[in-house]
Amino acid sequence: MFSDDPADWIEYDKRQLRQILGRLTRVITGTLDPHLARYPDDEWAQFATAQLTGVRATLAQLSK
Repeated sequence: MFSDDPADWIEYDKRQLRQILGRLTRVITGTLDPHLARYPDDEWAQFATAQLTGVRATLAQLSK
């Protein structure tokens, strides 16, 4: 249940986005970065990293 104060809603939303940001960052650093370190020419891993890095930047801005 939310309060009637929109500031509470915004804080809740930001906490959720920070949680998603943390998970996404772990996927990038724990999965994709090692993949690219081993196979730097892998087109799919490069594409996935580029796309998810953009999403990470957006989530970082939204969670502030």
